[in-house]
Amino acid sequence: MPRLAPSLLSAALAGLLALAVATDELWLVAVGVLVVQVLVATAPAHGAGERPRPTTFVPVVAGSVVATAVAWDPQLLRGTDGTVATEDALISAGVFSGVMLGSAVVVFAGLVGQMLRRDGREDLVRAVAATVLVGVVATCAAGWVAASGESASIDVVAMAAAALSVALLVWLVPGDRVLLGSAAVTAGALTGVLVSATVDGIGTWVLGLAVGGAAAGCALLGQVLGRAWSIGALPGPQTWAFPAAVSVALVGPAVHVGASLAVLTV
Repeated sequence: MPRLAPSLLSAALAGLLALAVATDELWLVAVGVLVVQVLVATAPAHGAGERPRPTTFVPVVAGSVVATAVAWDPQLLRGTDGTVATEDALISAGVFSGVMLGSAVVVFAGLVGQMLRRDGREDLVRAVAATVLVGVVATCAAGWVAASGESASIDVVAMAAAALSVALLVWLVPGDRVLLGSAAVTAGALTGVLVSATVDGIGTWVLGLAVGGAAAGCALLGQVLGRAWSIGALPGPQTWAFPAAVSVALVGPAVHVGASLAVLTV
């Protein structure tokens, strides 16, 4: 089954991130997120028979490191004491700022990489567009790090990881993709509700429904986009590792928003 390996790897990556969050060691979460981002950066070249290029990998990894660093320590955005930048940067979770800054790094590094090419650059526009798109997806994974800084991080991450796993399990069933997609999102939302009722601490059923449904939907979107991107690529581990990592990365913002909203339910 072509969906089996990406689905299992996505569930494994989400599970490892959930365990890392449970240890309350933010650096472990950051390391796990960087692994996901590196897997996203290994995106197959967007064209039949083409090999991945360093002009995509290096900029994406650079932007990912920046986004994850800002999510880990948002105070990196602070300016000099007493300046306007300092007053405007008093934030406790910086995933969205990190995504913006990381994406800017991807664009800049991607353009520099294209300038250094010596093959004629016939596909310049497509290559830059592919690099930027992959970079934005990779930086979204920083949401897992930002969510870890919230007081309700363990519960919300558990909801998201469980919902992702159940949704992708349903997605493995052969049949009509539209119906199965709807069933998978529904199963993910119900899983979020179930987890919210069993974990200690916060956990209203509404929050579980929202986080579970969002995580399931983003995970399925990642699988579909990742597999579509890999069509025509040369066979290799990246053809199944890439969709798996994209699923986990796209769930990042949903986890962060869920953890931020969970504070209101305490």
